[in-house]
Amino acid sequence: MRIDVFQHVACEGPAAISDWAASHQDQLVIHKLFENDAVPPGDTLEFLVILGGPMSVNDQGPAWITEERRCIAEALTANVPVFGVCLGAQQIAKTLGATVGVGKKEVGWFPIRRTATLLPFLPETLTPLHWHGETFGVPEGAVRLFESDACANQGFVYKCQAVGLQFHMEAKTDSVASLLEHDRDYIDASPYVQTAEEIAKFPMPEENQQTLFQLLNWLRRSNKK
Repeated sequence: MRIDVFQHVACEGPAAISDWAASHQDQLVIHKLFENDAVPPGDTLEFLVILGGPMSVNDQGPAWITEERRCIAEALTANVPVFGVCLGAQQIAKTLGATVGVGKKEVGWFPIRRTATLLPFLPETLTPLHWHGETFGVPEGAVRLFESDACANQGFVYKCQAVGLQFHMEAKTDSVASLLEHDRDYIDASPYVQTAEEIAKFPMPEENQQTLFQLLNWLRRSNKK
C-alpha cells in the first residue's frame, strides 16, 4: 500500500508512523508542504496521514491549509482511510463541519482517558505527548474516543474511515528532541505545560506505539479495497 503523509514543518515528521508503514512494507510518500510540495487529489490516494504543526486551521494562509481540506474531503468521498495527528485531526474535524478554536494549552506528557467502547482494543488510559493550544469539536456522525483533564475532545473516529487524535502517539525519542529544539519557545508556565527537562526525561511509554499500530491496522482493515 502507498501511504501519503502531509508534513507541515520540518520538526514534526511521521516518527513511529514510519515504523508502522515499514512493518507492512508499505511505500511511505511524504509531501513536505512547508517546502511547497503540491497537495494531490484525495481520490487518487490509498491511505492519507496528516501530521501536526504550529499553524491554525483558521489561518488564511499558506494556501495549502485550504488545499489540504479539499484533499481530505475528496479522500473521504472516495472511501480513502484518513488519519490525523494534532493539526491533522483539527483539519479533519473542520473539513467535516466541526469548529476548531482556542483551548487550554497542553504541552508534555499527560494522561488521557478512553470515552467510548467502539474500539475495544484501545486501553482505558494512556500517557501520550501533547503539544497544542487549540481544540476541535467532535464532528457530526463521529464518536469521541478520548479526553484529558485539560481537553475534553482528544480524539474521534468518523464512520470507521477517519481517525483524529489531538495528541502525539507517534512520538519517539528523536522526534521529541526535535520538538524541544525547534519549538521550545512554545513552552510556558501554563497549568498543563511541563518544562523542557520534564518532557525530555519522561520515559517513553511502550503502549503508545503499540496502540498506534493497532489503531492504524484497524483503519487499514476497515477500509481495505
